Amino acid sequence: MSTDDTNIVPIVLSGQALLSLRESGHNFPSAVGEVIDNSIEARANHIQIITEEAMKKNKRSITQVSFIDDGEGMDDETLQHYLQLGFSQRFMSEKTIGKFGVGAKLAGLSVGMRIDAWSRVDGSDRIRHVFFDLEEGIEAEKRGEKVGIRPPDDEPIPAHLEIYFPEGSGTLVMWSKIDRVSDGDGRSAPDHVRVEMNKELSRIFREFLSSGIRITVDLTDLKPHDPTFLRKGTWADQVVTEELARTSGRSRAGGQHFPGQTFFNKEVKVQNTNHKIRVVITLAPPQVLRFKGAGGDAFARKLRIPENEGAISFMRLDREINYTLVPRLFPGGVQTKDRYIGFEVYFTPELDRMMGVRNVKRGAVPADELRATLRTIAESVIPNAREEIDRIWGEVNRDDAVKAGEHAPITKALKEADRTMPKGRVKQVPTPKQQEREYENLAKDAGRNTTEEEKAAYVKEIKDLPFVIETVDIPGDDLFQLTHLKEQTIIRLNERHVFYQEMYEPLQLLSKNGGSSGTGPDASVTARRAIEAITLLLVAYAKAESMHETPVDQYKELRKWWGSFTEQYLTKIKDVL
Repeated sequence: MSTDDTNIVPIVLSGQALLSLRESGHNFPSAVGEVIDNSIEARANHIQIITEEAMKKNKRSITQVSFIDDGEGMDDETLQHYLQLGFSQRFMSEKTIGKFGVGAKLAGLSVGMRIDAWSRVDGSDRIRHVFFDLEEGIEAEKRGEKVGIRPPDDEPIPAHLEIYFPEGSGTLVMWSKIDRVSDGDGRSAPDHVRVEMNKELSRIFREFLSSGIRITVDLTDLKPHDPTFLRKGTWADQVVTEELARTSGRSRAGGQHFPGQTFFNKEVKVQNTNHKIRVVITLAPPQVLRFKGAGGDAFARKLRIPENEGAISFMRLDREINYTLVPRLFPGGVQTKDRYIGFEVYFTPELDRMMGVRNVKRGAVPADELRATLRTIAESVIPNAREEIDRIWGEVNRDDAVKAGEHAPITKALKEADRTMPKGRVKQVPTPKQQEREYENLAKDAGRNTTEEEKAAYVKEIKDLPFVIETVDIPGDDLFQLTHLKEQTIIRLNERHVFYQEMYEPLQLLSKNGGSSGTGPDASVTARRAIEAITLLLVAYAKAESMHETPVDQYKELRKWWGSFTEQYLTKIKDVL
């Protein structure tokens, strides 16, 4: 065999190969998701998507899609390689969303024939540009020329997109010469495509959206879509709030959360391996369950309930890569009521092969070991969730647990401890008439106003206490609300808040039965959850401070008093419950 280089042919005809690779298995939402992945990896906090449409062949079509982020940007060397198939600064990494170096490139070419990218790094005043045009590449290849990406140039950002580009570092990616935009069913009408894209992206990136990352499509921020109903500020919270306002005939405050019920949330070992995954199985809240037979009406469809029937969400580094049915997983087969059950599987990139993850992050199917593990969990948990659905549907008059008086021991102890504590200096206090009205409202909130006699006895009981604590139902995200009277503070603890539901209430139950009952909380599990919750409170507070430019000046006194009073109360009050 000759070793003469002139006899060697290229292993790849670039233009023809790229035409073939356009059939990468992407639909439009999954292609868009690949670019969002890159923005997240570039530490972007705001990702904007701008779609443009025009008449093509006598029908309206999406002709251009632009992505703008406020991430770290790319220097000239990285920018030139950005469009190179196989290039990745995170190639085969097991710590990042992307690792193959082909996702965003294949995504763009699966939609259109040209990709442009503009980027600026922090500290630079120049926005640099590169592009790849597949049509031009094919023609160049026919002429025997080398197909590739030229060095960055200074071509300006299109004028109509300049207003969206961040003042500091950031990147703009634009897809044009678009000829393949459709949803998973092949429908390409622009309005329909955008609706389906928004729905998919809000579910795929729900964890990032819930944590504060903004994804904006045509100037509208996406709300996270959470099939488990555990996250706050979701599409479901908005829809349920609007429905309750419509059916009750009165407006309701925004920011309400309607949490799902958790049946399983554990890290488990995959059968016959040393690998671990986390599995979460939940049930939709009563406001969504409503009554038997309602799971396909307009309200349920708006909540996207029917498409959840039997679906399992596979989450890789908190990014959903597949939302699908897994055959023979649900015990007895998938039932209609299963559309109310949320099922998430979290795994890390080290399990990519077991999960069937490809360079296109969609369509992953678990291997046999993982499937067997999930089936075992489903067989033990799903029947309990189904029973709870039947119980809620069959229950006519629900008698809510009475929480009034659960804080009485500690409020009495506080009265003794407060005698030696610094006194409040609140000057804006209600008038005596307003104070009486406040007591009446509190009696109502606490469920202590069934009769005038009961209400009067309750008011007499609390009037001389320095602190009054009641667990009440508060719409919104507040853990507690404070009302300062002349020499008294009323604390309303929010029973809707996750801290109350996952920490405070279980600890209350544990304090009463010691975990000795077979049906009561497990003491060790609850104790571990308590440590987690307290630690997370501190972490969340530290995170919140970090969002301010001068946190020390802003919060120094607050931290001092909060820490001081916590220490003093814990020292003065012990074993009163």
